[in-house]
Formats: sequence, structure tokens, C-alpha cells
Amino acid sequence: MLELFLYGGLCPWDTFYCVPGWGAGAGRYLHAFDVASRATSCAPEGVLAGDGGLTRPFASDAQGVKVHLGPWTWPLWSRPDVLARARVIVTRHDQQPHATAIPLALTGVGLGRPELAGTGAHVQHRLGALDPNRVAPLAAVVRAGTEPVTDNLSTAAAVGLLPDGARPLELNLATLPLLVSLLERSAVNGGAAAHDALVRGRIARARARLAGARSAGLDAFAQAHEVRARADELASLLPPSIFGLPISSACGELESSTPRQAAGVATHLLTRPEDQAARYALWIDSGLRPTYDGGHDTHASHLDYASRNYPHTLAALLERINAPGEQDPDKLELDDTLIAITSEFGRTPWVEDARAGLGHWSHGYVTVLIGGPIAASAAGVVGAIEEESGRATSFVSPAELRMGLLLALGIDPLTAPGFGVSSVRAASDEGSARAWLASTLFGVTEGA
Repeated sequence: MLELFLYGGLCPWDTFYCVPGWGAGAGRYLHAFDVASRATSCAPEGVLAGDGGLTRPFASDAQGVKVHLGPWTWPLWSRPDVLARARVIVTRHDQQPHATAIPLALTGVGLGRPELAGTGAHVQHRLGALDPNRVAPLAAVVRAGTEPVTDNLSTAAAVGLLPDGARPLELNLATLPLLVSLLERSAVNGGAAAHDALVRGRIARARARLAGARSAGLDAFAQAHEVRARADELASLLPPSIFGLPISSACGELESSTPRQAAGVATHLLTRPEDQAARYALWIDSGLRPTYDGGHDTHASHLDYASRNYPHTLAALLERINAPGEQDPDKLELDDTLIAITSEFGRTPWVEDARAGLGHWSHGYVTVLIGGPIAASAAGVVGAIEEESGRATSFVSPAELRMGLLLALGIDPLTAPGFGVSSVRAASDEGSARAWLASTLFGVTEGA
């Protein structure tokens, strides 16, 4: 699974939940800004012209409203193979600050609860138990590293009540030289084997003093030491060549593309040979040109940032997905990979203030699931948003979404700390909970 988390807030009105008639004459939704004038400088010539204009019809929502793909999804329009496996999930919660919305969106559990753990931690813990001698990570978090710490993006790697060894590999692209240095283990000055044997001896003596009793802290330290002792294996998995920073053009300007760099690293981890491949990679995207408030948080100049950042990130994603018949082993195949496009919330349907931006909006936004268990017959829109209020009337909660992602990865979410039957609003027992998650999120019914 590749999860693309658009940090800061993904505006649905100009991307994946665009209803062209909404807000016309009132300056709301797609009509909050002069999209047409900006499109001419940011989209390739002819893409936003013709019968389709600035949008493309996609599917009807739960209320029968025809939802279009907005102008800043234009890179997807040339990939019908991807759209044929796409399911837009209306999502809703009640947290407006980034600091509380991000933990909830990334874990499905509210900030302050001890069970709060990222999806990667559940994957590393559950699937790692099947091969305790494995060094290659089963889960990883890839991020630009320039995000403010106050927004709590660190919860992406949180382990909650799981063992410390469940922590996924975290790759901060801003501090790659430090990672390379640590993997070289220069501190032991060529005496790595003697150092490792000494530490193992100390661990063995500590266990002997415990006289058979278990110590979670000692177990975690021993596990971490064995991974450190095999740093060369991890270094071979992360060759310097995958960390190149590409130069890209967007809206007529050249930029260093962290999104393309992150997409390449995440895809590399997912496409290794089976004994090295990660099962889950989280790519936290801050955009080609992050806003002053961080990432995609467009309180100011929404049109300028959205027209540049959304298409570029989507194009970076599509570069890593095999087109029909391509069969590049270093790219993702939709038949065996689920792609989730997530965010902590959306943006308001109206301009927030004189800065020409949009505010936080958790009352009705979208998650997009592509490929994996989603067949072409299941593509479409799940849930609905009301035009007058901009609020979701039928939706999936962050907890339900996280449970569904675990289910798709072969992990029973009802055995994961923080989740239970009561986390699925429509369920009365374990069977109905799993069935609701599979059918609502992926369009998979029992026996299908």
C-alpha cells in the first residue's frame, strides 16, 4: 500500500469532489476564484479546453449529484486505467486544528489516547512478527522534513501501546546525510563486530539477572541492536541513487521537486524483491512549493498554490504507476497495490478573508482509494456532501478509514489497539463490521 498524505488540507472543490454548478454567482466552491485564468498558465495547452472544459465528469454521489474531477486533477485525465479503479470516499470529523486533526486522520484515534498508533506501526508489528529476523522495514514514513513539529506529523510513526519495535522506518529527506552517516557506523571505527558481540554479551547477562522474567524495554533494546548490527543490509536497500532531487517545471517555473523525490523513495521501498519489499509506505507530501503556513495549508493565495502543487504531486504519483502494458518492475501495479490519497481535512467552500485563501474544513472532505481490491465495477463516489452547508451527510470516519486500510493489508483491524466493533458505526458485531468496511471502502461484498 502506498499512502499519499497531502499535509495541510486537500481542497475537494477543485480536485476530487467538484460540482461545477455549485456556488456559481455566489463565489463559492469552484467559483471562489478565477480558475479559468490560472488554468491557462498551469495546464498544458489544450488539456482544459474542449467539451469538458475545466472539469471532467466522474460519478454520482449517494444523493445522485454528478461529481466531477476538478481542474487541478488534470494529470489524471490521461490515465483512464487509474480512474477506472478510483473510489472517492467522503470523509468527516470534528477536529479543526492541524495539531489534533493530523493525529486523528493518520491513526483513526484521537490525540491523547494511549492507543494512538500509525498504520505503519500496525503493519510493522503484525507482519514483522511473521519474520522476526528481518531487517528490511515492512513499513516506512517518507517526508520532506521541513514541516513544523507543532502540527504533530510525528504521529505517523507513533506506536501507541504496541512494542517499540513496531516503529516504522522514518526517512526525513531533509536530513539524509545524517542517515547515511549513521548507516556507515563510523563511531565504532571498524570494530563493529567486536562492539556488537560486547553488546550482545551485556544483553545476555541482563537477561540472566532477570531470572526468566520478561522486560519489554530490554526486548526492544535487543531488537534495535540486532537491526543496528545489520546496518549494511539496510544501507544496501537505500542506495544514494534513489535520493536524487529532480528539477521540474510547474506553471512556467522551474523548481526542485521534493514530491518526485519522495514518490521515488516510497515506490523503491515497495517494489524491492519480496524479502526486502515494504508492505506499506506513507508519503507525506508538502507540495512542490509549500505555503507560508505549511504544505497545502492555503489560508492565503489558494489559487496560486493549488494550481501548482496539486497537479505536480498527482503527476509525481502517476509517474510511479505502470501504464497498461508497461510492466516496469520499479513501478507500482494497481492489481497488487492499493493507493490511498488522504489528508487531515479539506478547505472551506468560501474564501476565508482578504488573503484570498481557504480555511480548514473537516465537515466534508474526501479520501481517494485507487487499485488494490477496488475493481472497475466499484469505481465511483461513496457518501455525499450537501451544497448549502458544505457538510457531509453520508461519510466515512477516520477510524473507519484506518480500519479499512488495515483490512486491505490482511490485518484484522478488530484486533488492533484502539479499534473495535463500536468504531464502525453501522456494525453490530465483528462480522458486520468487517463486511461494512470491505463493501463501503472497496466495493467488495462477501463472496466476491
